[in-house]
Amino acid sequence: MCPRKDDYVTRTFRIPVEFDESLREDAEAHGTSVNSLVIKILEKYTESDRFFGQGQYITFSPTTLTNMLKELDNEGVRKAGSESGNTVPRNRLLLKGMPINRISAIKYITDIIGGYDDWFTCNHYERKDHTLLHLRHVYDMKWSIFLEAYLTSMFIDLLDLDDIDFEITNASLTVRVPK
Repeated sequence: MCPRKDDYVTRTFRIPVEFDESLREDAEAHGTSVNSLVIKILEKYTESDRFFGQGQYITFSPTTLTNMLKELDNEGVRKAGSESGNTVPRNRLLLKGMPINRISAIKYITDIIGGYDDWFTCNHYERKDHTLLHLRHVYDMKWSIFLEAYLTSMFIDLLDLDDIDFEITNASLTVRVPK
């Protein structure tokens, strides 16, 4: 969600040489400019990371998450997803000053947990009668089960919407949200 060109300011920063080397290497590897890469990093900080600190946010490697999930039975995974989806999305939206509405709920999925949190890669399509979200991940079936329960609870809590259609596989979740 980058601003329009007119909404930019020029800043000058001094950074350690090794940071510059890493930024240049990564920008080149991704076919982008250092400026664009730094804007993306600052966007993630501004839109997500700055709201967390002192142990309020944890990052796990895919292997760690998969190992944790495989120790739970499917019902335990569903329960964890449902309980989290019933409270976390509302709290995060309110923390960011966002309204509780359909647009914010979709943005929460596509930009926040799908983008900044890297829970999955999201393909987002607006159809005449529904929003289609295809969520791809690398965490196996239990993560799909968690996501389905999380999103079901989220839509009930935020929008009182319980007629969401899900298609679930080992590596994806397709979500149809009626308009």
